Amino acid sequence: MGKLNVSVHPIFFIFGIYFAATGKVFSFLVFTFSAVIHELGHAYAAEKCGYKLKKITLMPYGAVISGDIHGIKYSDEIKVVLAGPLVNLCVAVSTLALWWVYPPSYPYTELCFTANASLFLINLIPAYPLDGGRFLLATLSLYLKRATAVKIAKVTGYIFACVLLGAFVYSVYTEINFTILFFSLFILFGSIDVKNESVYIRVYGNYSTVSIKNYKEIKTVAVNSDCTVKNFLELADGDALYRLYVYDESGVFRVIEPSELSSILEKKSIYEKLI
Repeated sequence: MGKLNVSVHPIFFIFGIYFAATGKVFSFLVFTFSAVIHELGHAYAAEKCGYKLKKITLMPYGAVISGDIHGIKYSDEIKVVLAGPLVNLCVAVSTLALWWVYPPSYPYTELCFTANASLFLINLIPAYPLDGGRFLLATLSLYLKRATAVKIAKVTGYIFACVLLGAFVYSVYTEINFTILFFSLFILFGSIDVKNESVYIRVYGNYSTVSIKNYKEIKTVAVNSDCTVKNFLELADGDALYRLYVYDESGVFRVIEPSELSSILEKKSIYEKLI
């Protein structure tokens, strides 16, 4: 997986201060770690689809995927979006399994389960910029014009933000809960910032002969003439260079050397054929 730049949203710091003031620093650290592995799930799925994350911005309930190249298919975007919550779900289920196998581990792993289960469930909420909101936007975009999908995603986010603000006002008269207030503002500002396009940066630098520092293994792979850039990136390992033997229906092949492959990956659309 390529190098990722990491930044932190101001609201994330506010949450850190809040947890520190209430004596829950360890809880904050566990939730932060769970958020990081959540984002690594997005990063891995994006790279397998032929894209990568340029920057991860940590937020209280997830992060923003950003890059500088447009054009990912909405079906691929859905895979990337779902990968993060699925990582948290796997960790939560694994923790439950550990309790069943070794019950004494419960007091030491309860917080890990709570953090990952919470991130999974929270990110199911269909409000931008949560993964549920991104999933809603990408799914709607498969069937509606993108502008219409963006409007629906914005309105849905505003509705959830208003509901949460109402819940916070109610908590003022019972037991005040600032977490709900922070969450509602997070969704409100995230909904305002819904974009018409999803932005990812293409992966091709890992397969460039220019990127060699000391040495790299060259792997030889046979593919058919219908192989697309995306097909290749799904099977490739970024730690190696590749020489491709491309066969057509008659069995005639063409060899694509690593230097030529690097040029192809840089210039062609993710969904174009290699040759």
